Amino acid sequence: MGEDQLEIKSICDSLGIQLIAYSPLGLGMLTGKYSPSTLPTGPRGLLFKQILPGLDPLLSSLRDIANIRRKTMSQVAINWCTCKGTVPIPGVKTIKQVKENLGALDWSLSSDELLQLEYAAQESPRKMIQNIFQTR
Repeated sequence: MGEDQLEIKSICDSLGIQLIAYSPLGLGMLTGKYSPSTLPTGPRGLLFKQILPGLDPLLSSLRDIANIRRKTMSQVAINWCTCKGTVPIPGVKTIKQVKENLGALDWSLSSDELLQLEYAAQESPRKMIQNIFQTR
């Protein structure tokens, strides 16, 4: 999350408003499906080529927690959003993805796991571009 998003989240929290987490899987970058050698086609591939190499700390932490929890990286990323008090709205293309996303419910990351992910996100040198609807 960028500074603007943290400020918006803080304001929403103070007003008792639950924030919607738009694109909680980072357009698919946080699913584990893609790597610098396996990119989607089109404009997303160009974006992923620039950002994915800098997400190694975060992707490694997601993968480690997913393996320990016997969850998928997507489920861990979505669960992080719910643990932070947001309503995630992940995009899906298939019934399989819907079912997988449902595996993010009915459990919670520990405080240590949340800290591990937040630290890894800070250590990741590349940041996701901000949606124009989420910036000033």
